[in-house]
Amino acid sequence: MNTRPDVVVIGAGVFGLASAWELAKNGHSVVVLDRAPVGTEASGWALGRLDPLLKGSGSTGTIERDLPAGHIAKPEAQQEIALLSYRIHQKLTPEIEKISGLDLQVDHQPTLQLFYSQEERDFGAQYAARWTDMGFKTDLISDQEILGIDSRFRTTDFGGAIVRGPYFIDSLNFVKALAACASSVGVRLETATVTAIEDSGDQGVTVHTDQGHYEAGSVIVAAGPWSPQLVEPLGASVPVHPSKGEILRLKPPEGVGFPMHLLGPCSLVKKRDGLVWVAATVAEVGFDKTPTAEASQKLLEYAETMMPDAADWPVVEHSACFRPATPDDLPVVGAVTDNVFVASGGGGGGIGHCLLVGREVGKLVSNGEPEMTAFSVKRFG
Repeated sequence: MNTRPDVVVIGAGVFGLASAWELAKNGHSVVVLDRAPVGTEASGWALGRLDPLLKGSGSTGTIERDLPAGHIAKPEAQQEIALLSYRIHQKLTPEIEKISGLDLQVDHQPTLQLFYSQEERDFGAQYAARWTDMGFKTDLISDQEILGIDSRFRTTDFGGAIVRGPYFIDSLNFVKALAACASSVGVRLETATVTAIEDSGDQGVTVHTDQGHYEAGSVIVAAGPWSPQLVEPLGASVPVHPSKGEILRLKPPEGVGFPMHLLGPCSLVKKRDGLVWVAATVAEVGFDKTPTAEASQKLLEYAETMMPDAADWPVVEHSACFRPATPDDLPVVGAVTDNVFVASGGGGGGIGHCLLVGREVGKLVSNGEPEMTAFSVKRFG
């Protein structure tokens, strides 16, 4: 197949689709290539939690692992990026829903961060006033106050914090909505498996696929954890690797309420699909996507730690996917050759980061570098 768009985007996950939408709005002709339907990989299976504050249980970066005991918040650099991304989501969500005609299932239920040590409560006290000043009202509460909210909750002597402002969306609807937004401004989505990228300098780029070849002015590699495989033959090294995450979806009895998102050793939340999601594990096992009994048992144990009743609810779905992990859990956006760019990484924050990444890709194609130096490929040396 011979065609000459301005840009070929490899990958129809949220990074690729947000980038394609932004580039097309900027006047570029764009083709998106993916070997599978939209929403097949991590973008369609994610928990969909938009939280610029709390660390959560799906963190993958080495910086996260080096935090002091009891540190419940994202590292400072991650908080800054996540807050900017959160604001962009707030601004664009009505437009995305209007263009796509899809309900993103925005759900503003509060988060109850449970404390399991005095160190965690101390960190909660340290951040509560700051987050409230930022517009995220945060209240420290005792164990008895937690039981007053719902006697089914299991707490400790250290209580917890209720954080308002972070919210959930439906990830599958979101990625489909991004595809619709991209299509609305002329982006072509095509199914093809990319086999190689050839950068010919002033002559542009050729993307070889099992469906033929695509010639373009430039290429955006947004293939998640598979991105390094595509850019390494060009002499580029991008520190992105697969981090496996598994999630359970439980079916609570009819009429059983669930007042808020519980956050402790995992996330336990009743989403608008009526299921209680238990998320998520982290495992470094390469590209083995097989759901495991060990992960299921661990997640059920985590759920029981916060709400014993949940461990008795039937599991209706057990999913596994790959986060594109980086050492600092931030995206990688930058040039790997004159005409080939990468937009990947971000660990478990892909849904949250993607609209900011799309904006940065637009600047990257125009200027050769993203505006956000925190995303630069060069930060890894």
